Amino acid sequence: MEKIGLKYGLITAAGLIGYFLLMNLFGLAHILELRFLNAVILTIGIVLALRAYKKMKQGNIGYLSGLGAAFMTALVATLIFSSFMLLFIKAFDDSLMDVLTANRMVGERVASTPGLVIFMVLMLEGVISGAMIGFIAMQFFKRPEHTVPNSP
Repeated sequence: MEKIGLKYGLITAAGLIGYFLLMNLFGLAHILELRFLNAVILTIGIVLALRAYKKMKQGNIGYLSGLGAAFMTALVATLIFSSFMLLFIKAFDDSLMDVLTANRMVGERVASTPGLVIFMVLMLEGVISGAMIGFIAMQFFKRPEHTVPNSP
């Protein structure tokens, strides 16, 4: 489970970083609503991890072990992405700090410890999203085969 979580967490982090760099290249990094697509990338990574884990276990995965694989994938991806964002903002682009401080939830605390607040907000956002995605995806992957019960 740990190897799959690490592998797909790294792949998902690469997808998140690539998406951010692409947004930054086109000048769209300041549009916070586009961060919604981070959840789509995280969903793809978690579903691929669960699919690989189920295949490794010959189709029989426990609910909690599947949740663990999903959570591990989200944790690794979010940790790497949050660290990248912190380094990117500190080293290359301080203007993103202004965008994040405009958000009322983040803005009040950024003045005292900007790096820690940004890192923690990104971590919470990713880990909580990943946990919810894992719970939803396991409703599908806990079945022995991917069919709807009582369907033709």
